[in-house]
Amino acid sequence: MEEDKELYSEFLNGNKNAFNMLVSKYRKNVIYFITRFVKSIDEAEDIFQDVVLYLLENAKIYNPKYSFKSYLYTIARSKALNYLNKNKLPNTNLEELENTPEQNGLLEEIILSNERKTKIQKVISSLKPEYQLVIYLTQIEGLTYKETARIIGKTEKQIKNSTYNAKKTLKKLLIKERVIEMKHNKFIRLLSWILVIAIITSGVVVATKIIKDKINNAKLSAGFSGSIGNIKGNKVWVGTFDIAWNEFINYLGTPIEFENGISELADNLNNQSFSKDMLNENSYYIGQGPVSPDLKSEIEKNLKEKFGTSSDVLDDINWKSSDNEYLIYAMLNKSFTFKAPFLELGKKPFGNSKNEVKYFGLDCPTVEDTFEQVTALFYNSDSDFAVKIDTIEGEEVILYRINNINNFQDTYNEVEKKASEYSGKKYLLREKDELRIPFISVNATINYDELCHKPIKNTNGVYLLSAVQNVNFSLTNLGGNLSSEAYVDFYLSEALEEPRYFNFTDTFVLYLKEKDKDKPYFALFVDNIDILVEK
Repeated sequence: MEEDKELYSEFLNGNKNAFNMLVSKYRKNVIYFITRFVKSIDEAEDIFQDVVLYLLENAKIYNPKYSFKSYLYTIARSKALNYLNKNKLPNTNLEELENTPEQNGLLEEIILSNERKTKIQKVISSLKPEYQLVIYLTQIEGLTYKETARIIGKTEKQIKNSTYNAKKTLKKLLIKERVIEMKHNKFIRLLSWILVIAIITSGVVVATKIIKDKINNAKLSAGFSGSIGNIKGNKVWVGTFDIAWNEFINYLGTPIEFENGISELADNLNNQSFSKDMLNENSYYIGQGPVSPDLKSEIEKNLKEKFGTSSDVLDDINWKSSDNEYLIYAMLNKSFTFKAPFLELGKKPFGNSKNEVKYFGLDCPTVEDTFEQVTALFYNSDSDFAVKIDTIEGEEVILYRINNINNFQDTYNEVEKKASEYSGKKYLLREKDELRIPFISVNATINYDELCHKPIKNTNGVYLLSAVQNVNFSLTNLGGNLSSEAYVDFYLSEALEEPRYFNFTDTFVLYLKEKDKDKPYFALFVDNIDILVEK
């Protein structure tokens, strides 16, 4: 780590060879890491060149208090995900990936026959993709749990648990299949290379997207009025990140614009289409200050007092005290209860899926009170309708049947327009109408990497280190719960935070004045040491 910092320092001082040595040191491993996102070695190498270009163009952004290796992998992940969003990828054969002599030696040691190779592939194919990824990053690349958590967007605790469970599971499977003999700690040395061998020889690609689809069951959208894209899948927006972003703007005193280009996401957030003023102050919390263990303790204490809850993201942050690092944190916490519980209506398929899911709602046997809490906003057909459900706390749950949307703002405006034009019955008929709503459970986290490590205009080099948001939401026949956190962790440049020296060590004037009075009653001009105390 110190060697990396020295090389980077030499690079900043104009030593191009130092930069080439750094890039060469990690080249193969980073390219292999990128192949876990894309399916082609050629594409991985192209993305790696983008990573190198980014390092060259943004040389002064890297903060040496962090691991350069972790910084490099974070950039690689961001570039790979950007590539995925823009391109449809062909299949490839990962056997094209070259091995170092050391790796080849381990190949000979572990894979003695085709039979053993087949067994290894069988073991790996039965291992969770999540387990493969955390073992690769923590065991092969030697990244810390915190660095791994930052790269793949999970908490440090989740990474620790996943790594432990992965090792435990892999060990059992390898012993069961009699792949290797287990002697003392040899397993720890071999397990990472067994993963590498299996992935290289079988062509298995463990993309983070697969893991994200399983853990993050919805795609988080940063803005209410911004485009959510045309990628299929669940999308969710919550105003927590907007709150943190607005505080970020207020702190800097300027909208967030980057020196090296336009960001559509930042521009959308700068519109401040959602703010804390749109919420009851009892439902949100904001904490901010220079990064330190004391700030973490303060936030945790306040969350406990206000909401009776703890944070899922604070442990991901490096809380080592820093005068040049500042954090803005926000939590939105709500819970609501239907005025009368809905009936559980059993399971049915959803959409085109053959899988059945749980539903709740209304039918003839439902008690009258349950019907009274539901309003039909409009009903134009069996594929174009919306309802509103009232709750005890005053929250309104609005559901709109629609096939696709461009952004949440336009769709909500559409609901309001159709509701205002609807002249049909607003209440539901017990003997005729039916209401069926699926039970919902949302668990999503996102790192807004595209906003990070870019100098911000008019701030003398301030830039975001990390921008994170999560959301947990559930809806049942009884009501719902929402908990969402967001934070922006940013680096304050030395120029912006330059210390001020209030040292009266030369000519000065002193006044004495009563509070709230216009003029002083005493004045002193100090020009030399005749009236100053020497001892």
